[in-house]
Amino acid sequence: MKKITLVMVLILLSVSTDRSWANTTNEPIKKLLVDYINKMNALTQGTQKEDVLRLFDEKYVGNTVYVNLSGALVRKNYEKKDISNQLDDIIGDNNYKFKLTLDKVVFQSQKERAGTISAVVVFESFIDKRLAEKGTMLMDLVAIRVNGGWKIVQNNMVRVSEAKDIGDCVCYMYGKGSTKFVTEVYFPSGLEYSQEFDAFQVTSKEGKRIIKSDNNEFYWSRDTGKLTFKGDQLGKAENAKKAIEFVLKDLYKDSCVNIVFN
Repeated sequence: MKKITLVMVLILLSVSTDRSWANTTNEPIKKLLVDYINKMNALTQGTQKEDVLRLFDEKYVGNTVYVNLSGALVRKNYEKKDISNQLDDIIGDNNYKFKLTLDKVVFQSQKERAGTISAVVVFESFIDKRLAEKGTMLMDLVAIRVNGGWKIVQNNMVRVSEAKDIGDCVCYMYGKGSTKFVTEVYFPSGLEYSQEFDAFQVTSKEGKRIIKSDNNEFYWSRDTGKLTFKGDQLGKAENAKKAIEFVLKDLYKDSCVNIVFN
């Protein structure tokens, strides 16, 4: 009877210890996710690259499926070195900012040596203080206990773009000889991509070569190849097609970070 009593006491002590451990850790997997979001948001504003990297285990692996505004899928796999390179890109671009916001936790499981959490995170990115993109990420984090602390060892993420006001654009150019051109430009515009056609004509005015589009006139020097608009130099072109590319970059500078010409 004493032996049975002793065993029961040990079991109760064990259960009590487990519950005590769970209470004192304060959901480490959720804390790790919140720490990641806060440190990313404060990157270069008190938080350094190393502060973010310390959250990741050396054996970290991750994969991302990105669904862009047009519905196309982009898949990428990551290791810790790739996270490091991404942080360098973010820190090195003074015009790019972003914000992550934890929307809700969908699932959470906390064990003594490992934890998992699925969460919906809202993201916003800005270029030159303008909203570049807004969307939602579903993040599935796995963390392990390492030397008394917690590290992210895996992250499976689905990122869906829901709105975009500035980003990559695509242009199709159609020419008739070397003096008349029509362009078709696709550019981000809120919840979808917009399409716009423009017509260009290479002609002369007062002895100067110009590229005319609607009411705009771009001066294209015959001697130097320099292209100017209202006193600002846009570029230097050897042929009409290249000159119009510079014109389009100026016309769509408020919507296009980069234009892919086809």
